[in-house]
Amino acid sequence: MIGLKIRAPQDLGAAAIFLVIGLVGLYFGASLGGMRLGNQLGSGSMPRALSWISLGFGVVMLVRAFVIKGPPIAHIPWRAVVIVSAAVVLFGALIEFVGYVPAAILAPLLASFALKDNRWRESTLFGVLLAAGATLLFITALGQPLHYFGGN
Repeated sequence: MIGLKIRAPQDLGAAAIFLVIGLVGLYFGASLGGMRLGNQLGSGSMPRALSWISLGFGVVMLVRAFVIKGPPIAHIPWRAVVIVSAAVVLFGALIEFVGYVPAAILAPLLASFALKDNRWRESTLFGVLLAAGATLLFITALGQPLHYFGGN
């Protein structure tokens, strides 16, 4: 039996993340139509394609983890990971109830707490400018069916 030695722990970690994202995407996108043999494009085409791409990256990273020597896994900034993830979840939860603009302001404002030396003025200004630009792009220019303020 050939003993496999992990030569690049960071690549192994990245492979695990890509593979999990790809598998979860395929699982949740299974009920969506489109992009199967004999079918035309549908609502599931893009999620399914991105899931397969993620799986492909995962396989490449997995092979690299055993073939190419790489650095060990560095310190993981858990505070940043948790806070930025919470900001994304907050955006998704709030957009239906308070509208796009407040959710787009609050999400980067919360994400700014991932930095230990958070500055309120800069974070608030960044949130407002980001929300204004994203609103102009997604709602005004691209015509996405989102409410500026208020839910439903």
